[in-house]
Amino acid sequence: MLGQASQKLSKMHARRNPNLSIQSTASYSQLSPSVKSATSGVFLSPTLASRRGLLSHSPPVSPSLPSLVPRHGKKSSTQSHSRLVKRMLIGCCGVVFLLWLVLRQIYSESQQAVSYIDDDEEWEMVGGSQLPKEASAVAVLDIKGKTRWTVSIPSSMDFPLRPAQYRDICRESLELASSIRNEAQSSKIAKRMLNYYQADQYYIDVQEAEQQALLPPSKATGRPEGFVEEEAIVDGSSTAGLKVCDKSMTYVMETDDPGFGNTLMRLWMSYGLAKAEKRAFFIDDSRWPYGKYSSYFMPPPAAGCMPPPKSHIVPCPHTARHIVVSDATVKSTFGHAFNDEYEDPRKMRTERQHKIFGLVRTGYEALFKLKGDDATYLTTRTQELYGGVKEHGGISIGLHVRHGDKHPMEYQYQKDYIPLSRYMDTARDIYIDLIESKQSNKKSKKTDNNNTPPPPPSSSLDPLSASHSPSRLILASDDPAVYTSPELGLNSLRAQDHIVLATKAALEAASGKKNLWIDDITGWEGGFYRDVFFSLGHAGANHATAAAAAASSDASDKSGDGAVSKDALALRELVGRAYLLDLAVLGRADTVVCTVSSTTCRLLGVMLGWDALVGKESERRWRSIDGSFEWKGIMW
Repeated sequence: MLGQASQKLSKMHARRNPNLSIQSTASYSQLSPSVKSATSGVFLSPTLASRRGLLSHSPPVSPSLPSLVPRHGKKSSTQSHSRLVKRMLIGCCGVVFLLWLVLRQIYSESQQAVSYIDDDEEWEMVGGSQLPKEASAVAVLDIKGKTRWTVSIPSSMDFPLRPAQYRDICRESLELASSIRNEAQSSKIAKRMLNYYQADQYYIDVQEAEQQALLPPSKATGRPEGFVEEEAIVDGSSTAGLKVCDKSMTYVMETDDPGFGNTLMRLWMSYGLAKAEKRAFFIDDSRWPYGKYSSYFMPPPAAGCMPPPKSHIVPCPHTARHIVVSDATVKSTFGHAFNDEYEDPRKMRTERQHKIFGLVRTGYEALFKLKGDDATYLTTRTQELYGGVKEHGGISIGLHVRHGDKHPMEYQYQKDYIPLSRYMDTARDIYIDLIESKQSNKKSKKTDNNNTPPPPPSSSLDPLSASHSPSRLILASDDPAVYTSPELGLNSLRAQDHIVLATKAALEAASGKKNLWIDDITGWEGGFYRDVFFSLGHAGANHATAAAAAASSDASDKSGDGAVSKDALALRELVGRAYLLDLAVLGRADTVVCTVSSTTCRLLGVMLGWDALVGKESERRWRSIDGSFEWKGIMW
């Protein structure tokens, strides 16, 4: 076979094609052009004997053909090298995989004892990883080897934490709890969020985690410096010998919202929720923009126990023993789960929130107690405004007008304010519903009994000039210009004149300014604005300078690194006291007209009582003129 193959191959190379012309390039190039032209046709004919010498004696170069018979005794070096490389890679991968399996098994089954040093004392924690240096939610293995989660707050960190840290903890807790539940309940679809009071079976409280040596033990540091003193402490009662509270709630009055009303609403609701859950209640005012709680209110009721260690106070979950509530955690504490728990699904509209209203009302009755001169002035002022009206069977109508940076929720006034004429129209309707209609009904009944014709109806519907009974309009507003407006100012009385916020024109008139070219006086213009509040106490902080001063002050307040000057704090306290006096005086009126978009309006509804919010429209003593929106507790 090998000889036949070679023979056929040689014959294939020796075969000539008569149509193929092959020439020697070297010989042909030596000829002259005339000879080339004359003999070109002859060159193309290989049959002539005289031209056969020009033909190539060797066959043309052709690519090598593969051998039909394998070579014996030799192996391809390329194939050997590639096979060796493949075997080495497979072996390395196998070794790495086995090593990974062994290490994973050792890590999951072992319980290493890790030593921690805290104040020169050593302790041991079961687990294989160290705790983070920052406050965060962490996963741990309990004594049964099951995965649980808890909140780790190092004892070296101060209380309260920064708002961003509280938000991060709640976000991490939600993600970590959901991940652990999904892993443990792989056969089921685990809920991402539990009900408000549904305990997470995979959460272990900080106190229990310390008992199982999963977290470093905390030392009782006593009452934190920022906690507001309670009635018992002010009265001289000693806290020595008191035990740590079993359950507690601490409200931190730190907020980047300078509105006083939001702080009050959340404070009252937190107190009511704590009492409903049988928790001790504490207040922290260490970073409140308005200063100290004791500058405005009487001490809160005594808790009867000591606060827990600061590392035990966590923002979430809500089922923890000791929780903290602040502006940063309001969505977690009073969010959708809270509404689902406390709203009555069998009722409609405002009546659904009867339980929520009850929580706020509990906080109002326990905490809203002014102190000092403000309390004395409040008693005198309310008697002066409302005493004569009640004695003669009349009615007092409070009007609260919110301007500044708070705009109504009604669509057509979202970038403006509710017209002042609507306040007066609503006040007139209230008088007709509550006074004129009742008196007309009484007279009609007497007429029917005596068979005498009724007297002609009174044409006067103005509450101030009503002929049947006295009435009075009491006005409070954050905009000083409202008090002099022709719609309201001429027909109403100022709620309080103990602390008055004046406009620039009023200040210039009082000071007798003579230089018209120097603008050195700044008034309270247009109402309450966030930037104006934070710029109080800054020299020359008017116009463009006020915005920069407000930004720098706000940044220092948020970070807690910059202290507020005494002058600025004194001005803030005046603004806060003026607001509280307005609120307290209007809260004792018989009826109130306001816009529900304002927190003050909703607070006034709480002060009037539940009956003022519900019932027939003609009998409601709390009227919101902000579209069709109704009372709601916390709006976030």
